[in-house]
Amino acid sequence: MSKSIRYTIFILIIVIGASLGGLLLLHFKQHAVGVLRSDSLSIPVTIASTDATRQQGLSDTTSLPKDNGMLFVFQNPGIYGFWMKDMNYALDFIWLNAKMQIVTITPNVAASTYPQVFYPSQPVQYVVEVNAGFSTAHNLTVGQTFTLSH
Repeated sequence: MSKSIRYTIFILIIVIGASLGGLLLLHFKQHAVGVLRSDSLSIPVTIASTDATRQQGLSDTTSLPKDNGMLFVFQNPGIYGFWMKDMNYALDFIWLNAKMQIVTITPNVAASTYPQVFYPSQPVQYVVEVNAGFSTAHNLTVGQTFTLSH
């Protein structure tokens, strides 16, 4: 193999490696992880804080690990609608205001409810999606406050 071919292959490997590394970094930046805590409860969450990650949410996933969730973070409080488009399992929606206090719990939302849209009772800045039944199993209540650690 000639020196120029080896050099070309070497450059291609570096370019491909850098591209894959960049994609991996972008994936983790868009899908940060954290832990929501309240009293003795800890919920590992994947964080959706961009338009693209919020739009994708848990759609097209086959399951959510037990006692885990996805935290949707919005820049400003508002009345944000959620639906079950392309979902394969039921969820509880936990709606949190800007102080991370529960303002509404929408339990047991079945995948078959799509295209129905669900809304909180008042403006929220965060929404947590967990497996259906989680809210009841962990005795979540309106007014309960969470903190987020990364």
